[in-house]
Amino acid sequence: MNPGRIFYAVLLIAGLAACASPTRQYYTLLPASTVADSSAVETKASPKFAISVQPVELPEQVDRPQIVINDANAAQVTPLNSALWASPLSDEIRNALSNALSRQLGVLDIASGGTPESLPIWRINVRVQRFDSVYNERAVLDATWRLTPVHQRGKKTIICRAEVQVPVETGMSALIAGHQEALQKLAALIAAQLMKPADARQIAGVDTKGCTS
Repeated sequence: MNPGRIFYAVLLIAGLAACASPTRQYYTLLPASTVADSSAVETKASPKFAISVQPVELPEQVDRPQIVINDANAAQVTPLNSALWASPLSDEIRNALSNALSRQLGVLDIASGGTPESLPIWRINVRVQRFDSVYNERAVLDATWRLTPVHQRGKKTIICRAEVQVPVETGMSALIAGHQEALQKLAALIAAQLMKPADARQIAGVDTKGCTS
């Protein structure tokens, strides 16, 4: 089916559903395993630092309760009143990144203010340039992040940018799963930079734009 027809079919179905019933569906960017068991955190012996994931900056067009669908063939976006985020999207992204980084690195995500100088911290700021939801096609995440060393002499601030694209199948749940996968891949790249910056590996579906320090 033509992608444009699929896009308008989704909008028509959403519109009819809204007229027929006030039922709304809520979605989260935390993986299902995390929602089911938030205590299942991977740990490693004697972590040498902690992380502090800061509030995430978002484009205004997606910074709203509704999930915003992009038209693959036009500069058109449509908020779906029947499909909402379980919490503000900036919080959803921050929590998903925090959870993934804590698990992959085996470290705690803590507030950087007021911590003892004996505890090295990496403050992580993320700014999202694009958060595209193309129904039945792909989820796109384009983000810049800054890694700032706290209580770490000799360490430099690192600024990087990357774009992640994940193909998705039909359905809203599949689209959300695509965004979850994109965030997991971004977290994997950030984790690799924190552990061994020179050895940060190429991850499938991730287009690294470059880094500066």
